Amino acid sequence: MDDADLAHEVQEALIASALSARKPGLKSPDGRCIWCRDEAAVAGTAFCSAECGEDYFRNEHQKKQRYVPSKYPSDNPGNK
Repeated sequence: MDDADLAHEVQEALIASALSARKPGLKSPDGRCIWCRDEAAVAGTAFCSAECGEDYFRNEHQKKQRYVPSKYPSDNPGNK
């Protein structure tokens, strides 16, 4: 086994590790688009189109940016 074979094995192991560690994709629980709720979702996904997926993830990002902690410390999830 030469250096190229060893490098290939290391690369394959890293790829397999990364694939197993990634989050599972969103799935629609009822077969409808989870964003617009008007259309049937594409099989194996949560959205009816790429545009709905982009809108959903943009909205999720914006919600995280708007987070404002409560003025009451006991209401904040990290302060228990």
